[in-house]
Amino acid sequence: MKILFVPCFVVACALGGCAAIVPSPPATENDFAAIQPGMTRDQVVARFGRPTWTFGVWQEDLTILNYRYSYSACTIYQVSVRPDGTVRDAGPAWDPHCDGPNKS
Repeated sequence: MKILFVPCFVVACALGGCAAIVPSPPATENDFAAIQPGMTRDQVVARFGRPTWTFGVWQEDLTILNYRYSYSACTIYQVSVRPDGTVRDAGPAWDPHCDGPNKS
């Protein structure tokens, strides 16, 4: 008697019907340009996923969502969110993790 090993994911696909998972292309600056004042934080996160990192600006009571989308261009996209959860503004900025012009 011969026993065949069948990986679990093969069985799951056969039983559940598999759909090919095709990763979506990464967002570009043009994609991020669709973020407009008044949108909600939830709308931004639903479209672009969790931000790479966030920080607060206490003077203006804002939360800044930072999306890294181009390692080669040293550019991030920042979204300023008010306490009520709406976008105040958004735009590209220099990525602080890149070597700046004053670093050697």
